[in-house]
Amino acid sequence: MKQTETKPVGGSCPRCGADGRPVKPVTLRALLKPESVALVEEKESYFFCGAAACDVVYFAPGGRIFLKPDLTVRVGSKEVAAPRPLCYCFGHSMESIAEEIERTGRSTVVADIRRRMQEEGCSCETKNPAGRCCLSTVEQCVRERLVSSGKEAEVAEPKAADGC
Repeated sequence: MKQTETKPVGGSCPRCGADGRPVKPVTLRALLKPESVALVEEKESYFFCGAAACDVVYFAPGGRIFLKPDLTVRVGSKEVAAPRPLCYCFGHSMESIAEEIERTGRSTVVADIRRRMQEEGCSCETKNPAGRCCLSTVEQCVRERLVSSGKEAEVAEPKAADGC
């Protein structure tokens, strides 16, 4: 963390202790089931728990938590079975990345997402449970899959994620 950054108060998951990332209420309202949406308070601070083994997706410092079953979408980073979505705007998953690399020895997913972001735009804030652009997560998945497939030479250096 940079010296100028401060950790938000209440930013640790109450179940697993992982640092949460701030997420706007609009993300929760877009992805929670109707009965859970009614519990979202506009003035509350919410955080996304990205810990894979934790069933908490969103939490607020006041104690309110939302679990995986409260969402209308699968949280790819928390799933062990397919499909495990990564790019919610354009439909890329861990499995589709692995399949392309196995079939071709490379991945075009990052280029596809960048192109489509420019052409079509994206809706990461309301489609991705993390409430932010997926590009850095997708790049990491591609790098890991290439390395595990013995394609280390084809792993590009990570680029800063383009904002959506």
